[in-house]
Amino acid sequence: MTGLQRISLAALVALAFCAGLLWWVRSVPPSETAIIDAAAADYVARTGGAPTDCAARPSALPEVRLVVICAEGAWVAAFDDYGRPVAVDRDKLEEEPLT
Repeated sequence: MTGLQRISLAALVALAFCAGLLWWVRSVPPSETAIIDAAAADYVARTGGAPTDCAARPSALPEVRLVVICAEGAWVAAFDDYGRPVAVDRDKLEEEPLT
């Protein structure tokens, strides 16, 4: 194996390693705390309220991990496993058991 082949092979292995690392980092879901903090920051930006006005609970709805409720139900948002907002009818969220 020549020097150029070794360098090319090392560069290919390094590129594959970086691509795999990037894929792994993107596939790790955020913690529940991170989801709640992001939702509270969105609530503060939209309404001017305080982040301490927000609380969260798990959801029994499919594709919904957490429901964040701020200002005692005045602002409600549902989030999936990766912290992305999920469009859910507000009536369905209120019908869920609050356990």
